[in-house]
Amino acid sequence: MHYLRFSSREFSQGDRRTALAETYAPLCGMDVDVYSDDLDVDVRVRSLSRIVVSDSYLVDHKAHRTHAHIADGDDAMLLVMPRQGVMGIASAGGDEWMCAPGQLHLLPLEDPFKSQSDGAFTVTSVSLPRKFLEARLSSPDKVIGKSFQPADNNAYSLLLGYLENLNRMGEILSGPVANLAELQIMDLASLVLGVDRETSVVAGNRGVRHARYQAMRNYIKLRMFDAELNADLVAQHFNISPQYLRKIFSEFNLTFTDYLNAIRLDWVYKNLANPANSRNYISTLAYRAGFSNLAWFNRAFKRRFGISPSDVREKVTEPAPE
Repeated sequence: MHYLRFSSREFSQGDRRTALAETYAPLCGMDVDVYSDDLDVDVRVRSLSRIVVSDSYLVDHKAHRTHAHIADGDDAMLLVMPRQGVMGIASAGGDEWMCAPGQLHLLPLEDPFKSQSDGAFTVTSVSLPRKFLEARLSSPDKVIGKSFQPADNNAYSLLLGYLENLNRMGEILSGPVANLAELQIMDLASLVLGVDRETSVVAGNRGVRHARYQAMRNYIKLRMFDAELNADLVAQHFNISPQYLRKIFSEFNLTFTDYLNAIRLDWVYKNLANPANSRNYISTLAYRAGFSNLAWFNRAFKRRFGISPSDVREKVTEPAPE
């Protein structure tokens, strides 16, 4: 597993084009040129055991995968998902396509192609094994070398969110987590592309549910300070029933309430242990975290950390030994 990042902003204006040709282009397996005077490129690439995930930001760019690049023997297929801006794609056979946010394009890397975008362009791509896709796609001729709409919009939204969270993790990704992430990405990509019924059932039960679970956890973290937050509100946001939300959490040996209380308690502990927050009352931090009952908060805090909130505060504020 490898993680690489290239940013033109790390180079002086005069060195950026050289860095682009010597670093970014080989990284992507293409010749890349930015025809804007203000060369601005940022890319993150994560290589797992069977797939490669990349997230790129470019301004006014042209890319060309040539016969020389094809000699590398890579026969994977590149699933292209624009997030901002529109990309034009031209195959060696003369077919031309436009791909905009909400659309996808599946590029076979064993064939030459050209791509271009004007203005700021952000794109997420996943390189998927050809054999994996050929064994699962229900209508290969409808997606390979073409721009198309997702076969499953829910899976598409979850896939983008999953990849965004993966990028935020940077280099930190253990082996078991990387293997699980790869499996979930391949499952969601299968649903987005349109797979045979048997694969759809397996991928749907495995990939979508896990990605939705992660998305709900992230949403709860964003809303954790809302004292009114509950399972019904989160389920409504994700357009599912509260019962189904609780079922998803139970499959990961957790309840909605336990997870919400845990992240709130962790936030309070972190702030109590920070000397910069020593002037904040314990009750102030508890209420800010979303707790409404101080007695219950104190009991829950001690159960989780084996120490009371006041003891944590005292350890921080006690004078250092002479």
